[in-house]
Amino acid sequence: MMNFGLYASDADDLFEEVGKEVPQKDLHIVVLGKSDSDGTFADILKDVCKKKNIKYTLININDAWISAEDVEKGYVTVRNYDDEKTSIVLNRNNTILFTRAAAIDSLTSQSIVVALQNFGFFLVNDLKSSLLCDNKMSTALAFEYNNIPSPKTSILINENSIENAHKKIGGKFPIILKTLRGTQGIGVSIIDSMASLNSVAQSLWKYNADILIQEFLDIDYDIRTIVVDNKIIASTKRTRAKDSSDFRNNIHRGATTKPYQLSKDEIRIVKAAARTSGTLYCGVDHCIYNGKAYVLEVNSSPGIGSIFNEYDLETGKPLGKTTAENIVEKVVDYFSFESRRHSNMIQEAGYLERINIIGYGPIRAKLDTGNGTKASMFVVDKIEHDNKTVKWEKDGKKFVSKLQGMSYPQHVGKIDERPIVLIDIRFNNKLYKDVPIGLATKDSKSTFLVNRDLITRFNVSVNPHRKFVLSDWIERSDHTDL
Repeated sequence: MMNFGLYASDADDLFEEVGKEVPQKDLHIVVLGKSDSDGTFADILKDVCKKKNIKYTLININDAWISAEDVEKGYVTVRNYDDEKTSIVLNRNNTILFTRAAAIDSLTSQSIVVALQNFGFFLVNDLKSSLLCDNKMSTALAFEYNNIPSPKTSILINENSIENAHKKIGGKFPIILKTLRGTQGIGVSIIDSMASLNSVAQSLWKYNADILIQEFLDIDYDIRTIVVDNKIIASTKRTRAKDSSDFRNNIHRGATTKPYQLSKDEIRIVKAAARTSGTLYCGVDHCIYNGKAYVLEVNSSPGIGSIFNEYDLETGKPLGKTTAENIVEKVVDYFSFESRRHSNMIQEAGYLERINIIGYGPIRAKLDTGNGTKASMFVVDKIEHDNKTVKWEKDGKKFVSKLQGMSYPQHVGKIDERPIVLIDIRFNNKLYKDVPIGLATKDSKSTFLVNRDLITRFNVSVNPHRKFVLSDWIERSDHTDL
């Protein structure tokens, strides 16, 4: 007999599981990039996986395609992943997908990322956050909305917008002009007059470039901080070469780097920027200007070819100089715990939905994101059980199920005993087999509570403002069903 060992807090419908988690052993690390040159990160990641005996695969996303899938079991077959027309099978339950810049370069590559997200795979990072970081104007607007200090920024639409945009960022020169997309300092120019601004903008528009302008901060260095799941892992100071006339601090432009220790204020601002981006792994670039920290951008696939200061992920304390290999190894170690990985959910569900319990029929269910047990709750009329079998009834229908274990959630100061059985459920045109259900007979605010595990299996995110998004309305089962 399985013993799930469940318990709960005294908050209504808030249940959690006891137990110490261990790293997953059968991991498969996959990079969604390009085969010719995906940069330092992919190369180092490959070496780290070899060292730790973890399966590693680089998928050339420009030429690969998904040829088969089993959504319920979580398997996907990818063809031509290595340009040799060979196939590889990815398992949702043990795969970590790292999306690099090539994964969002085209609509075709983006469609593969979307498909993998829809199948419930864990991506670092998902398409939404990657696209936000890739679009400098979207990033600037996100910073502004979330009160994160950053240089004043305005988009240029056409010639008529230039003067107004320039006034919005302060009306002074010099200014920075950027293409909305670009990495390693490419697509960034310094403009010193209105005549130059008009000339450069017109030249870029000729090639259908999308551009923005930004106030110029006269700085000699900036700081890149590597953030993992809102935890700072490393930081480096990038200083422009003294003999260079280039104003950019990118390593690819000859900048030098050295370990950097962040202040408390810098830590706060860097974490806020990472949260705003929605990324799980990113590089946050900021600078200090007139004694104040300004976030310049967030990179969803940052390079790590710098000399970094390492931070302890648990305490946040600086640990001293570290290597790129050590940073990547810590990233892999962090995500090797299953609780730190989640499917990247695109489809939205309401907080109330209609589900169909096979053998019983349709029922109104509440999707409870605060329920962390391994058994969703179903309020029935009668329960009898011994050490092997559960006999239960609901609305005159009788069932006999194998006892899978017991849960003991605490509800309003009292501990309930719920036998766990496996049932089949149909939701959103899909059949979910062997769903763990904790049976209860006591009054509850809902007849059926869908826990976090089942929400994850449904591969949906819950909108607390909507009901019956993916299913038809169904009336309340009783007067307590809210």
